[in-house]
Amino acid sequence: MTVPITSTSNDRVKELVKLRESPRRREQMQLFVIEGFNEVRCSIEFGKNVETVFYCKQFIETSGLVLELKKLKADKINFVELGSDAFKKASYRNSSDGFLATVKMWDISLTNLFKPIGNVCVVLDEIEKPGNLGAIIRTVEAMGVRTLLLSDSCVDFFNPNVIRSSRGLFAGINVRAGSKEQIFKLLSQEKFSLVGTSGKAKQSFWDYEFDKKNAFVFGSEKDGLGKFWLDRVHGTIKIPMSGKADSLNLNISVACVLTEHQRRSAISERP
Repeated sequence: MTVPITSTSNDRVKELVKLRESPRRREQMQLFVIEGFNEVRCSIEFGKNVETVFYCKQFIETSGLVLELKKLKADKINFVELGSDAFKKASYRNSSDGFLATVKMWDISLTNLFKPIGNVCVVLDEIEKPGNLGAIIRTVEAMGVRTLLLSDSCVDFFNPNVIRSSRGLFAGINVRAGSKEQIFKLLSQEKFSLVGTSGKAKQSFWDYEFDKKNAFVFGSEKDGLGKFWLDRVHGTIKIPMSGKADSLNLNISVACVLTEHQRRSAISERP
């Protein structure tokens, strides 16, 4: 029977902290940290390379996840037990359910071999906030969209805040990152209709005629959609609003547009 790691100065605990806090360390080791049973379960189910699961019995018992731990152990992944103090040191949540894991990073760069999945995709241009990206991944997955393209992204995809906000669904979405030019070339080759989103657009998404293949392009949280995309999209739409607000959170905007597109698709498919 293995002895739990209890010291907060243990090398493995220190390494978990480094991976959590340092993008450079993640890149160097090609590893990142996920936290929470749901995040660990999703990564395994989506076929990601979960290297080691770190767990704390005390927190797992408090969370009522003892049976879930037993089920995970049946997957023959490497498990390491941490004492409560050691786990708290490694954890980045205020209240953890007792699960942490290190996962091998995968390549999200755009290549010539990549093909978007499905007839709808979302493009995020110059996104800056990890929490927003994670929340958008969750929204995109909920709406059945399988491809998310990051255009000149300012966000580290393996940042803990991306993972936490996505509730583990980051592992199941087809995410690729590239330059504006690369993504525009790809979408043009694949015959997507490019639909830009802008509060300055003249046409509401209620009135816009969507094509069979649509790529919805959203600008940054700070500046909105820039000139590069505005010069290249086939049309622009705005979200109709009745209040005094002149803009919405980026994730809310994505949700509104995808919901309207999904509603329209459902109507067109009725017999």
